[in-house]
Amino acid sequence: MHIKVLGAAACIGHPGHTTSFLIDEDTLIDCGTGVTSLRADEMLSIRQVLLTHSHADHCGCLPLLADVHASRRGPGLTVYSQQETLDALRAHLFNGELWPDYTRQPSTEQPWLRLQAVEPGYALPIGEGLATALPANHSVPALGWLIEGSWRALAFSGDSGPCPAFWQWVSNVPSLTDVICELTYTDERQGEAARQGHMTPLLLLPFLPLLPANTHLWISHIDPGCREHLLEQLRSEYSNGLRVCPLREGMLIEL
Repeated sequence: MHIKVLGAAACIGHPGHTTSFLIDEDTLIDCGTGVTSLRADEMLSIRQVLLTHSHADHCGCLPLLADVHASRRGPGLTVYSQQETLDALRAHLFNGELWPDYTRQPSTEQPWLRLQAVEPGYALPIGEGLATALPANHSVPALGWLIEGSWRALAFSGDSGPCPAFWQWVSNVPSLTDVICELTYTDERQGEAARQGHMTPLLLLPFLPLLPANTHLWISHIDPGCREHLLEQLRSEYSNGLRVCPLREGMLIEL
């Protein structure tokens, strides 16, 4: 099983694309602008989307992806997320005004977009592995996701401020080797991070000792205005040998 980084930025603007990860050929975690780097045939291979929350940088390309399936008579998509997130998609994206309601087209029995409500702990098979919804703490209802391959496991926090339940959960996964964690602002902007449900290095620091020493910590969603300073803060505040690396588009993580 492999995870390709299509986008991991907090905003658009070359070279950044917003959050989206492709698992093998048929599963997405989030559907930000990174999806636009795929060819149409690759989009038609996608069968399911594991959505963390309803903000546009994570789901904004879902209407366009659904349209590719509808216009080319593809198999359609199943979207897994919390009920509150699915309600937001129906109300604000697939409402017949901003975009066709593909949750009801071509029919309510067989729509192009199928919405499946889940809560933390829900697990579904993906390829030869398993995806499990995890708790998160954001400004809107949100999830993280745990992806378990045959030998290794990766956890993604989604957009989330401090969430002890997430870190306790992943620390008890024996095969955990990789964690993708959002880290949006520097410590000087901690108040802003707290209001928005985001992380800074100091907010992240108490949770890092929970991770196995060989865990690879991947950083996503960095505000482009403070990228280098943020990474310097993290490395200076936590220096126990944990491998820390910002995500880049095109990276491949093997599980």
